[in-house]
Amino acid sequence: MWKSEHIAALTQGELWGETAVALQGWSLDSRKIIPGQAFIALKGEHTDGHRYIKQAWEAGASVVLAELSGLQEFGLVNSDVPAGRAIVGVRNCVEALQKLAAAWCDELNAQVVGITGSNGKTTTKDMVAAVLSAEYSTHKNQENYNNELGLPLTILNAPPATEIMVLEMGMRGLGQIKALCDICKPSLGIITNIGTTHLELLGTKENIARAKWELIDSLPREGIAILNAEDYYSVQKAAHSEVQKVFYGIKGQYGQPDIRGINVRAGSGLNTSFEIGAGEKKALVNLPLPGEHNVLNALAALAAGLKLGVSLEKGARALQELKLSKMRLEIVEAINHSIVINDVYNANPVSMQASLKVLAERGGEKTIAILGEMYELGESAVEGHREVGRTAASLGIKELITVGSLAQEIARGARDNGFPPSKLHCCDSCEQAASQAQTLIEKFGPGTWLLIKGSRGMKMERVSQQLAAKKGINEK
Repeated sequence: MWKSEHIAALTQGELWGETAVALQGWSLDSRKIIPGQAFIALKGEHTDGHRYIKQAWEAGASVVLAELSGLQEFGLVNSDVPAGRAIVGVRNCVEALQKLAAAWCDELNAQVVGITGSNGKTTTKDMVAAVLSAEYSTHKNQENYNNELGLPLTILNAPPATEIMVLEMGMRGLGQIKALCDICKPSLGIITNIGTTHLELLGTKENIARAKWELIDSLPREGIAILNAEDYYSVQKAAHSEVQKVFYGIKGQYGQPDIRGINVRAGSGLNTSFEIGAGEKKALVNLPLPGEHNVLNALAALAAGLKLGVSLEKGARALQELKLSKMRLEIVEAINHSIVINDVYNANPVSMQASLKVLAERGGEKTIAILGEMYELGESAVEGHREVGRTAASLGIKELITVGSLAQEIARGARDNGFPPSKLHCCDSCEQAASQAQTLIEKFGPGTWLLIKGSRGMKMERVSQQLAAKKGINEK
């Protein structure tokens, strides 16, 4: 990795301290510094990283990247730099971070797989990385480090031997995915689907499609787009794209899949098995995840592997050992031998309906859905929540608990679709929801299945944590 003087040259920054300080990785959090890392002092909405530069030194940071204005504001001068360390002062830390990431990406010369979509992009990222790791030294975003800070940080922490980077790309507006692509230059792009997430910010689904499609538009002419044949907007926009296109699907609702999943079957626990066919190539896949939506994600990953030289058999074996990012379809054993599907990282109408299908499929006659509010749906917020409620009713979910005032529209949608009012429970807080769930679990008895899901801001994991903490109360 680079030394301090090279960092200063790349960022056109001002160097204080030693010129040849080596570093091993980068961090935005002074509390998580590993000795030898560089600390990036960012100014945020709620705090200022320049305030924690001395703590970063104490934790073992070898180099600090900071803004000259921040150094001046906090009274840090050249003489404050500890022996054997360095500060690189720049005009803007975010711009410097992105410039450094682009430079390291060029130096690595690794192939880049970009992934975006309204639902399933983090799970797909984990799957793609697992499949490609069967043949290559692969590096990916941790959790959802997918924005203008997380993606460049991911790149900077890629080991020198990295052959392929698998990079999830998030967005909250037009031009943002293009900006991420300008940093990492993907040659293969995957769009999982184009839905209503961020409708509040982008106004129309057409604008969401334009924003997601920036990934495909950023591919080189010889690039490859891997697209969902079950997604209307992806198929429509693909007709006007010149790059090579590979479609995956199960039914092929809007286009003919080149790679297809067939004979999808629910296995024990949350496992799902299916066969994959790609022309004359076939393989059996045992996926440790439930639901057709995850079969589609797996098909995207296997398609990427196939295009990059990983056989279907090797890819299928890799998926069998898949480890997901936290708070996505986690299974938690809770009070009275109940089983919680802890799918709380985020939510929108499509992902919530998919998770409800998993609950209905796995839970049989003992199912409880605990659903929180969904954010960023704009004018579709009320209808989006009601749509989820209607789905819960049509799937035969036995009890429905909602959390938050807007989530009461889920209850209304369920009631309007024939859900018994006595089975609806509207709560104001996660604590109240956990208490109501405990009562219902005691009524249903052992083997009750629960789904807990809501937007990230709802922090629905508080419900699963309370239920898991009470495990054992009724088991003595």
